[in-house]
Amino acid sequence: MKTILTIITLLLTFAAQPAHAERKFDPEAYRQEQRQYIRDHVTITDAEAQKFFALYDEMRAAERALFSKIRHGRKIKFDTDEECRKALLGKDNLELELKKLQIKHHEKMLKALPARIVMQCLFHAEDFDRQKFRHAAQHGRGGGPKQQKK
Repeated sequence: MKTILTIITLLLTFAAQPAHAERKFDPEAYRQEQRQYIRDHVTITDAEAQKFFALYDEMRAAERALFSKIRHGRKIKFDTDEECRKALLGKDNLELELKKLQIKHHEKMLKALPARIVMQCLFHAEDFDRQKFRHAAQHGRGGGPKQQKK
């Protein structure tokens, strides 16, 4: 009898948890969803898509490394004006490096694909990201309604 009560209690405990409990971000699922979104909005052949996504993934990996460096600089506390000056100029240099990296990869894309396709794919990739971030901001990380702080 105790075993049955324990099982029922466990089942009720799991059933009572909200359906939108904290979900972990799945980068591969996000990437696949973004690719499908681009394919749905851009007239592109499989060969063109393969070229674009290979170059796009390469660019995004390099960007993430720079974003990480930029984010790291936000966590450091600086005590003197000189430290703050160096940190600010360092951040500016990283952002310039980011833009140069994007230009380099855009040029690679333009050599491999027509400009119209590159521009449309990049536009829809940004549009997809914007929609996802907007949705996350409205619904919180777990996908459910965002809780108001009291």
